[in-house]
Amino acid sequence: MNTDANRTECAQCGALLERAQLVAEAALPCPSCGSTRRNIYASMVESVIARDGLGVKAKRTGQKKPFVETLSFPSLFRRLGKLVHHQRVIDRDNNLYYEKIVDYETGAVLHEQKEPLSEHFGHGSAKKKVGPGGA
Repeated sequence: MNTDANRTECAQCGALLERAQLVAEAALPCPSCGSTRRNIYASMVESVIARDGLGVKAKRTGQKKPFVETLSFPSLFRRLGKLVHHQRVIDRDNNLYYEKIVDYETGAVLHEQKEPLSEHFGHGSAKKKVGPGGA
């Protein structure tokens, strides 16, 4: 018996049938026993990649805002229309904002930003909104 996952054997005697013997499908008899019955084996392989994220906030008792926030998660990079790894750290104690975006497929760093948190403004929901009256 052949261990090849994609093969055709005679159902009667188990002889491995070559492609040339399959041209007329099951019409050609098995060269070993003459049977036209066939066992056809086929395999299919698929892979799935699961991506997960993590977010942590550290707070001190009695304070509203966390002194450290860190996020590490998959997100859609709209400019390229693909899933990327997004990492962000907001460290209020050390006045640090850090963000890094890496392409899962190539490992290329698409965006990296490190700056004092006190200088990080005008991003995300803090951007100026232009309304119907203009501004």
